[in-house]
Order: sequence, then C-alpha cells, then structure tokens
Amino acid sequence: MKKKITVFTLLAVMAFALVFSLSACDDGKEKEVVFPEMKEYYLTEGDGAHVSNVPYDEYLDYATPTFDGRAVVDIRDYGASTDKSAVENAEAISNAMKEASASGAVLKVDGGVYYTGTVNMLSGVTLYIAKDSVLKLPDYDDYSAEEKRVILSGALIRAEGVDNWSIVGPGKLDGNGTDYTKESANPTKNLPQETFELKKKVLSYRDRLRNRRSEEFGCNILYARDCENIALENLIVYEPSTWTIKLELCDGVEIRNVVIDNNIYVANSDGIDVCGTSNVDISRCFIATGDDGIVLKSNVGEIHNVTVTDCEIMSLANNFKIGTETGYDVSDITVSDCYFFTAEIAGGNSGIAIESADGANISAVTVSDIVMNNVPSALLIWLGCRLDKDKGSNGAVGSIDGVTVKNIYAKDVDIASAVVGCEYKDQVYPVKNVVLDNINIAYRECGEKLDIYNGNDVLHSNMNGYPEITRVSHMYLISHELSTYHDMPVYGLYMYNVDNVKATAFNVKPRSVNTRPFTNVGYYDERDGIVNSEVSSSSENFVFN
Repeated sequence: MKKKITVFTLLAVMAFALVFSLSACDDGKEKEVVFPEMKEYYLTEGDGAHVSNVPYDEYLDYATPTFDGRAVVDIRDYGASTDKSAVENAEAISNAMKEASASGAVLKVDGGVYYTGTVNMLSGVTLYIAKDSVLKLPDYDDYSAEEKRVILSGALIRAEGVDNWSIVGPGKLDGNGTDYTKESANPTKNLPQETFELKKKVLSYRDRLRNRRSEEFGCNILYARDCENIALENLIVYEPSTWTIKLELCDGVEIRNVVIDNNIYVANSDGIDVCGTSNVDISRCFIATGDDGIVLKSNVGEIHNVTVTDCEIMSLANNFKIGTETGYDVSDITVSDCYFFTAEIAGGNSGIAIESADGANISAVTVSDIVMNNVPSALLIWLGCRLDKDKGSNGAVGSIDGVTVKNIYAKDVDIASAVVGCEYKDQVYPVKNVVLDNINIAYRECGEKLDIYNGNDVLHSNMNGYPEITRVSHMYLISHELSTYHDMPVYGLYMYNVDNVKATAFNVKPRSVNTRPFTNVGYYDERDGIVNSEVSSSSENFVFN
C-alpha cells in the first residue's frame, strides 16, 4: 500500500513514537532465539475427542491419605452401591454427607463407579474419592425430563454458602458430558489446514462442536457459590456438558494437581471459571478442554489476587483468558511457567487473552515464562465497549492499564497478536502501559490465502461485540457463514488505540510464503491507515528443539 507523505502522516508517526517504544536488543544486534523443548500430545483415534496420552501419573499421587487421623464416613455404610440407581445413591450420599459434616469427618467414596444425582457439599467435609472410584452423573436417557429436574441441580457437585471443605482424589468426578450433548456435524479430527484461511478455520472448528441436548440439563462438574476456604487436589475431573469448574463469589480457593480431561468438542466446556472470586491459587494442573482453559469472568463481582502457575493447558478457545464477561474490576493477576498447546489439530484462538468488554478496569496483570505449541495466536489484549448490563456493566467503558507479558515462546502460530483499544461516543479509550518483553513467535509452515482489509469500519463495528483474536477485523452478520473475516496486515503485532506500549525484542518468524503488506509490528492510525514500525524481527535466527 503506497501512502502520501502529508502533515497528518508526519503527526501520526510522531504521536506513534510517543506512545509506542520499540527496541531490538541492547547491543543493537540480532540474537539467536532458542525455543525450549515442547511436549507432544496426541488425540484418540476416530473423532479425536480426548487427549490420548494425558500424563495422569505426573499429576496424581495414588497413595492412600491419612487425613491426620480424622474419622472416615464411607458412603457404602449409608446404602450407596455401584448397583443402585442415581436416585438411591444420591440419597445415601446426602445422608453420609450430613454425618461427615456434623462430626468433622472425611466422606469416602471407594469401590467403583457410583451413578448419582447432584451431590450437595456441606461445611467442614473432605470428600475423598479413592483410586479407581468414580462419582458419575446418570445417562441422559435414564430419566425423564421431570425426573432430571428433581435429581439434577446444574452440577455433579454443588456447594452454596458452605465453607472449609475440600475434594481430593485420586479418583474421578464424571459429568457424562458426551451423553448430554449432540453428535457434531462433522465427527472427524480437525486437522491443520495445508493452506491457512481464517474463515475456513473458524467454520471447520464450529462444524465439530457438540451442543447440549437440552440447555436446561447442562451440568458443571463443580459449582461453588459464596464459599470460603475451599480446595480441590489430586483429582480427575472428566467430561462436563458445560463449564467444568465454576467458582462464583468465593474467597480463598486452592486447586492443585487436578487433571481435567474433557471431550474437546463439547461446546462451552471451559476448564476453570473464576467468576467474581478472589484469592485463588491454581497450580500444577493439566487441563484439556474444548473452550477456554482457565478464565476469569468478573460478571458478578470483582476479582483480585489470582495466581496460575506450572499448568499444562489445551484449549480450543483461549488457554488463559480474562473475559469476556467483565463488568467488575480485575487486578493482581499472575500467570507463570505454563505450557499452552493444541494437540495435533486446528482450532483455538489465543494463548493469552486479556479482555475488558463490559466496563471492567483491568490492572496489575503479569504473564511470564509461557511456552506455546500449535496455539493459533500468542496474545490478544482488547479493551471494548460491549457494555452488557447482564454481565455487570454500569454503562461506562472500563480500562486496561498495567499489563506485562514477558518470556513467551510460541511455535506454529497462524495469526498475529493484537493490542486494541476502542472508541465510544466520540471518545478514544486506549489500552495503556503495556510491557511486552522477549516475545518469540514462529509461524506454522504452510500455504496461506489472506484477505487483508486496511480500513477501520470492520474493526470499529466489532468493538461492541465478542472479542477474540479471529474477530479483530471480523463483522458478524446473522451467522458465521455469512460473516466477514479479514486478516491483519502485519504478521507480528497489530495495534490500535494504544498509549505507552513498550515492546522489547518482539521476535517473529513469518511463514516463508508470507504476503502481508506490512511486517512485524504495525500501528493503525485512523487518518493514515497503518503506520509500520520494525522491531527485532528475525527470519533466520530461530532454533527449535
């Protein structure tokens, strides 16, 4: 694209220099980028609905715990049996739960698979599920709709207003999610495209989704609300039919050594949803799921002090995400030392997504030391103006101010990263004070068929929509099939409405067939289009393990 050199152009470049700082390396020379060794995960045969080599043994301890000498209440002593119905077992477990809560005992599940309706947690209970033992929701067709309304309350385990409880394994909680969802339109593995096309990528993913047979009977594995001091540890969580673990308005949560093994095609099957919940520590977890891996949603209250560390996350949406439901403020978030991946198929959006769509002020976020493999895009930071009152919005645009992302190694990406602010009622709302340091990205080698749009109408119209990296230049028109999907004109980092974004060593290796009109980093100015700027951008000095 040729540009006229005008006064406006010069002003735009000057303004750009003030708000966006770039440097390659301290000595001004390119340095060799060495990618760390990346684990390989594979899918089961057929439709590839599960990761086949989930590393259970790396995360689970199979030794029998002692529980510091606490008494143990066995559900079998209250009538639970692997031969009984979900209704009978639910009643037996409820009675055993009451006894355990009253006496401060451990509630033990041992001896096989127990079908059950919703189990209601009580204060002070440790629910222990022994090795090779399972609490499982019944098959969908075993009960009529009326019967399901009686025995199911939206989750396998439900906890409301109860404190000081925990669930430990190494047994399993099974939501029977595949049985509660419909067959996908195309039950085959969604293999990576030989020629990348953005819209085809989106549609091929959506073609494989398993939607719920009934919205009414979608069940979390765990739903907790208004609880304090709770823990999940050394546990297998398997196949919900909606969000896996939903933590709503809780305070003080520890999740450690939990393996979430979901059918990756089940729609809306987020791994861990932190909703208006603060003081959360998630560590050493393996999560494989069809929607966001770990996601913070401030739709019902503020979120503060959340730490995620040493996790492996496979997602067909975003591996770690703040958003999209963001009506209340989010601050003091730390994510570090994680591996984000998509196993041998196409799908997904961003490894890191930080989004304020409904008025939240997001601040003090640090994401560091992340390795990504086959994740479509490394990073999206998006300040939007959807302002949905049902998500907590008070009608005012929020802010993203104070984000640091550093030491990122992302291999086999398909889409550029983006940092974008918005305009609302003739006022600009920029993303402010972002530090991007030592970002290393290498594209997947394949062909590409790009549709570059250098105007701003598409991006502006979508700022009040649903933010994802595939929608940075997308306009939704009735259906995804009729929608427009445009590719960004840069292969590295696309920016729009930013203030003080500092990128140090933002290294990107594009495809060898790259045809984008601009190179690594581009800033969009509404008067003059793309203002292109270079940052340390190596096409040669990349080493892969």
